[in-house]
Amino acid sequence: MRSFRLFFVGRTKEAYLKEGINLYLKRLVPYSKVEVVEVKEGSGDPSQVMAQEAERILAQLGPQAYVVVLDEAGSAKGSVELSELFQKLSLFGTSHLDFVVGGAWGIAPALKERANLKLSFSKFTFTHQMIRLLLVEQLYRAMTLVKGEKYHNP
Repeated sequence: MRSFRLFFVGRTKEAYLKEGINLYLKRLVPYSKVEVVEVKEGSGDPSQVMAQEAERILAQLGPQAYVVVLDEAGSAKGSVELSELFQKLSLFGTSHLDFVVGGAWGIAPALKERANLKLSFSKFTFTHQMIRLLLVEQLYRAMTLVKGEKYHNP
């Protein structure tokens, strides 16, 4: 079974986002194990904040972890491409993926360097809280594609 760890900086504050995230986390249960790790926000100027947040996340990543950082400058993949990546990684024995959603100031260079994949969801800018919902929905969509189910193409 595939497993995902989702690193979110800070707590999700908006009720509608929490509701949506929880909905897709529940939908993911038959497909994969999912753990949400909320990382304490940093303090100080933006570079200090990002460095503190990155340090907290890097301390929890194993040396063999496959890390996907959500970054606006990353590569764009469609839903089908994401599901194909999951299948390809499984062929090589990688069934555990760590996804990182940074805080309000973004992600420190050290964490981007550690990433196996920098993934962009869009050229649009989303709040760091909103992208959490988009991420869990896309994980669910990708897993239904892997299983050949109809969610993506009804």
